[in-house]
Amino acid sequence: MFDLFWKLKKGDLVKIFSSEYACTNSYGLVVSKASYGDQLPLFPTVMVFSLSDGCARQYYPYSLEIVSAVA
Repeated sequence: MFDLFWKLKKGDLVKIFSSEYACTNSYGLVVSKASYGDQLPLFPTVMVFSLSDGCARQYYPYSLEIVSAVA
């Protein structure tokens, strides 16, 4: 077994890769690493406020890239 470290912090600027309808990229700010709800998540998620949509959504690690990290 191995340890997986996800180096995202609250306030980090991230690039969001989305392939829902068209392969578009946008940017967002990490709002929280905590999951909302009573269930334990199987895969790690993070809440990101999307600057293009104007709302916060949960994203998985494969759809985010750190652009600028908070010190």
